[in-house]
Amino acid sequence: MKHPNSPNLPPRLIITATLCGVLISITATVSLAQTAPDQTAEETVVLSPFEVSSLAPARYQASESAAGGRIAANIMDTPTTVTVLTSEFLNDVGGSRVLDATKYVAGVGEARIPGGEDRTTIRGFETGGRRVDGFNTAGRGNYDHGAIGRVEVVKGPDALLHPSGTPGGTVNLVTKKPQFTFGGSAKLQLGEYNTNRAEVDVTGPINDSFAYRAVVAYQDSTGYIDGYRRDSLLFTPSLTWRLAPQTNLTLRYEYYHFKDANIVGIPTDPSVGTRGAFKVLQGVPRNFNPTYGRDYEFDREEWNQAMLLFTSTLTDRLSVRVAGRVAEGRNPQSDLRIRMSYLLPVPAGWTPVNPLTGEYVPGVLFDPNPPYTATIPEPALDPNLGLIGTEQTTDRRYRDVQNDWSYIVEADSLKSTTLLGFAYAYSSRNSDRAQRFAPSINILTETRPSGTPVVGPINSQRRLQESRYQVYLTEQLELFDKRVVISGGVSHVTFNALSGDKLSAAKTPPNPAVAGQMFPGSGSKATYNYGVVVKPLSSLSLYYGHTENAVPVADFEQVGAGIAPTFSAGEQDEFGIKGSFLDGRIIASIAYYEISQSGYEVFNPGNFANPPPPTLLPSLYLSREARGWEYQVTGSITPSLSVIASYTDTTNRDPNGNLLGGAAEELASGYIRYEFVRGSLRGLALAVGAVYSGERAIENVAGLTPASTPANPIPIRSSGFLPAHTLVDFTLSYTRANWSYSLTVANALDKDYIAAPDARTLINVGTPRNIYGSATWKF
Repeated sequence: MKHPNSPNLPPRLIITATLCGVLISITATVSLAQTAPDQTAEETVVLSPFEVSSLAPARYQASESAAGGRIAANIMDTPTTVTVLTSEFLNDVGGSRVLDATKYVAGVGEARIPGGEDRTTIRGFETGGRRVDGFNTAGRGNYDHGAIGRVEVVKGPDALLHPSGTPGGTVNLVTKKPQFTFGGSAKLQLGEYNTNRAEVDVTGPINDSFAYRAVVAYQDSTGYIDGYRRDSLLFTPSLTWRLAPQTNLTLRYEYYHFKDANIVGIPTDPSVGTRGAFKVLQGVPRNFNPTYGRDYEFDREEWNQAMLLFTSTLTDRLSVRVAGRVAEGRNPQSDLRIRMSYLLPVPAGWTPVNPLTGEYVPGVLFDPNPPYTATIPEPALDPNLGLIGTEQTTDRRYRDVQNDWSYIVEADSLKSTTLLGFAYAYSSRNSDRAQRFAPSINILTETRPSGTPVVGPINSQRRLQESRYQVYLTEQLELFDKRVVISGGVSHVTFNALSGDKLSAAKTPPNPAVAGQMFPGSGSKATYNYGVVVKPLSSLSLYYGHTENAVPVADFEQVGAGIAPTFSAGEQDEFGIKGSFLDGRIIASIAYYEISQSGYEVFNPGNFANPPPPTLLPSLYLSREARGWEYQVTGSITPSLSVIASYTDTTNRDPNGNLLGGAAEELASGYIRYEFVRGSLRGLALAVGAVYSGERAIENVAGLTPASTPANPIPIRSSGFLPAHTLVDFTLSYTRANWSYSLTVANALDKDYIAAPDARTLINVGTPRNIYGSATWKF
């Protein structure tokens, strides 16, 4: 695949050059190790600047992170908000999703699809897929947390860590690494909903040069929603070769199988409008899910991945990092979606959206023609719900290489850290899709569909191939004994790609295309980051940071037609203050940020018209802005009392002032754990977690009503809003010798709430009180 603007260097040459670089680095390392004087047993081994220290000042507090710039840095010295969730916190919280832990981080909340794709919102921007050890993977399921050693949450766009990410931030999952000390654990967890699982983790040395680790995690559980079930298997062995005291080569393989039922959801009640209380469709069970079962409506993914990480300190100033990945995945998927209709026919174009206000008014249909004042009563809904969906299989492939070089110079009161590197990323996605039909379901008499679903012929074969080449240079200066830290950098990304639908029909002007046409795409863009940290006290940081990223828009047909931009670009400016207290055991921060994003894609609301358009209308590409305040406290007040607490007050709207679907603008959370460390109750611990989520729109909307004029635009408003809610969890745990036991009551107050909205006809209700317990043996 070559295009006029493609880079001259072919991917194989880049990969070959990188592998040669690894071999040269290993050779140089071994040579230096052979000529270096013998090290005594008491000599301290200095970590590579690319390796984060495992030392933690407190149970819930880590002092370093490498997520923000590939090089390990003290959290107090970074000009942006970085939160590290330790392995202890992950174990204490438990749960079945990564979000069960990250929801306690300021600005992180639930997204639109709880059941898959690891979706979350960060500062109001929805992110899907997962970032594991710095590599991005798109998948249908939620990742198994059994392999995760720590979680790093970096706020704002990040051109180095996640150049394809959203402007809100990145969640980087850091996997468990082999240790040169034998140890491990076995854990069994049982409960009511979505919790039945088993894990085994073992690590240790093979000899002085090699260490291993193997993690196996299996989950087989049912959920509260009717017909929901998940089973998953994760197997990930890894091997570390210590070539020299400051040189490590780690190889890791990962097999991950995930399958769960695809939730059809429950519709919004027709009495719900822009104003007024929200409720789901009345007269059906709370866990209503008109599905044939997991073998018919499902999300599945199966991955085989091999990863390499090489780090070495070649001299006292020069260090190198090389990381690579090869991944193959298959994601079969089948779904049904509810289609609602009226018992009586209605005039074309008449809807409950008031053209003069843009609001959704239940019980009334409005005339879409001037003077827009005529109305008729809204007919009753047909109790026979239509069911239509898709069946598709997606094959994905990733090839990634990252190579970083760090050069550090230190003087009496100055330290300079220079990072130079490049990254190559290749991805392909082949999706074959067919429509799926099922007989209607009468909600007055049925809760599951009857009859046999019918799958039509394949009507779409979408193909996407993309190669990205990135080079970057960053510099950090620590001045006046680290009282002032100045940083800046530039990243340049170039891509060339090809996308299209092999079964697409020919199109006529103004945007002509032949049947099955593939559309090329290419472009390049530079992004910049800079910041300053001033420390009037060693334990107090005042900072400002500017970060950017640029993500290619994948619909190259729309890009070529001038409908979509080449890149979706994000920029953030952040000001804040961080304080470290109690000998580093507590870090508290206050941050204010402003984020802008161009090329933000939304589904065209014209596709919901009455009658619908004969062909699907293209997406709309908008700009949006977000701003807000975040407050967070993390760490241990005493050896017995640990806490993570946060509050977020943000404004994140589309250009018309609408809330984004599923994203709350106000969030608050707190997790407090107290452990008895002496006396007869030693080993007993109590924990309470509470999470508050503010009001959320049930859908993304866009566009103006037909009554709009250039002088008086009337935006379409959301047709409903989810009410705010607070969930409370209690956990009781006990540790004695090598055994620990835990009992958790999630949603302990049995709150009736909505977990997430995907559309007006697909509402995900929340899980009621859920009790689960676990037993863990450490060896």
